[in-house]
Parts: sequence; C-alpha cells; structure tokens
Amino acid sequence: MEFMGDKDKVYDSILPATTYYPELALSEFQSLFHFLSNETEESLLQQVRVARIMTHRELLAAMSPFESLNELSLAQFGDIDTAATLYKQAVFSLAADFIISNQLSTDTTKDAAERQEALTQKAEHCSVQYRRAIDLLINAHETYRIEVI
Repeated sequence: MEFMGDKDKVYDSILPATTYYPELALSEFQSLFHFLSNETEESLLQQVRVARIMTHRELLAAMSPFESLNELSLAQFGDIDTAATLYKQAVFSLAADFIISNQLSTDTTKDAAERQEALTQKAEHCSVQYRRAIDLLINAHETYRIEVI
C-alpha cells in the first residue's frame, strides 16, 4: 500500500505576504495541526489558500481603515504581534476544519465510525477557534459567546 502524502514530512510551501497580511508557511500549519490522514502538500496548501481567501473577505471592512495588519494590531491591541497571531489562528483553524470535515465525509467504514465523534468534536473546536479569532480581530474583544451544542 502506498500513501499519497507523508504525514511526517515537513512541507516548505509558503503563501506569500500580501499588502495587508503576512506570509503563511505550510510548515507552521503542520506544526500546529497534526493529521492522522496522509495529506499531500498540494492538498494542504489548497485548503490553506481557500481558508485565507475566506478570512480576507471576513476582515475586509475591519482592515479598510488601516494600511497593514500591524497597524490594526497597534490600534486594537497596542502591539504589532497580536493581530498576526490571531490572523494565523483564523486561517489555520479554518483550513483544519476543512480537512477534518473532508475526512469525516470520506471515512465511512465500519472501523471509522468509532472515530467519527472525535473528528466531529475536533472540527467543531477548529470552527470555534476560527470564529473567536475573527471576532477579536474585528472587535478587539469577544463580542459573543460561542457554544457548540
């Protein structure tokens, strides 16, 4: 049996910085989220790309008065690191949610049924992390409580 991806390999792909946002290294994503499935570098990169696009769209209005994420961070948090940390948390959590949700939809064997609940909880946790990071970036504080029911 041959695996499509090697979960132990550290990938070196980077999404370049944009006008507002920092570069995102796939290796940083891998260090934060470990998957039991064997995702290819291109597969992980595609999920991070889509998550980044969605995050940028959500932050569009919040970013418009600022020249950069660092400027937003200084205005909202009094430092230049907090917003970048929250931005990466948002993008990476959303990408992880995509990957886990894909695992859930394709992993339907009898043996996999035992993992479904744990995967569902992990996906929900990633979704909450994304939403909290976005809320903090937009409002500089949490404006609502997120509970998974």
